[in-house]
Amino acid sequence: MAVINPIRCFILDDEIQAVRNLRLALEMHCPQVEVAGHAHNVADAQQFLANQQTDILFLDIRLQNETGFDLLKRLAGYQGSIIFTTAYDHYGIQAVKFAATDYLLKPLDHRELVEAVGKAVNRKKERDQSTQIAMLIQSFENMPTQRQKKIALAEANEIHYVQIDDIVFCKSDNSYTTFYLHGSKKITVSKPISEYETILEPYGFLRTHQSYLINKNRIVSFKKEDGGYLLMEGNFQAIVSKQRRHLLKGLFL
Repeated sequence: MAVINPIRCFILDDEIQAVRNLRLALEMHCPQVEVAGHAHNVADAQQFLANQQTDILFLDIRLQNETGFDLLKRLAGYQGSIIFTTAYDHYGIQAVKFAATDYLLKPLDHRELVEAVGKAVNRKKERDQSTQIAMLIQSFENMPTQRQKKIALAEANEIHYVQIDDIVFCKSDNSYTTFYLHGSKKITVSKPISEYETILEPYGFLRTHQSYLINKNRIVSFKKEDGGYLLMEGNFQAIVSKQRRHLLKGLFL
C-alpha cells in the first residue's frame, strides 16, 4: 500500500552494500520514507539533486577520493534535512556535532535511524537550510586547526548559532544540557553534557563536575566555602567536585 505524501530521500555512499543496507532498513523501520535515488560519487549525486527535490539527504562522510562535504559545497540551495552516515571519521563527526546535524554510525542502529528520520520529518517545514549547510562546511574545514567560532544548538523548534566565546557554562540535567550564555540567555538541548565536553574542551572548556562544563575565560573567582565552587560571569555558581579540583591548579589553587 502506497504511503500518502511520502518523505523522499537520496543516498550518497560509495559502498554498494551500504546503500542496500540503508534501503532495507528504511523499508523495514521507516515505511514513510521513499528512496528517490542514490549515487556512489559526488558528480552523480549533484546531477540527480539538481533536478529532484528530496526531503532527506543521507551522506557518507568519507568517499573514495571525496567527502560528503564536497557535495554540500555544490548544493547551496538544498532545502532538505541532512543525515550523515559513517563508519567513523573524527573531523567529520566533530563538524557535524558543531552544526547540530544528525549522524548515524555504521553498522546502522535501527532505533537511531528511526529517531533521526523523525527529527527530519519534524523539521520538514523549516525549509531554509542554507545557514546550517554553510556551518557544516565551515566546521569541517576548520576542524584540523580548531578555529571554529560558532556552535549550533538545536532546541525542539529552533536551531541557534552561538558564538563559542559567549558560552559561560553548561549544566547537565540527565540527557539534557542547558547552555548559559553571556547576557543571561539560556538554551536547552536534548543531548548529554559529555558530548559537548568532547567538542568544547579544545576551546578552553573544563568539566569541573559531572553536571558542569565551564568556560575558563568566563570565571570570576574561586570560592573556597561550601566545599569550593566557581563564581562565573552573570553571578552564576558552578560546582567543583573534590576529584576535579586539581584541574584548576594554575588558575586559582
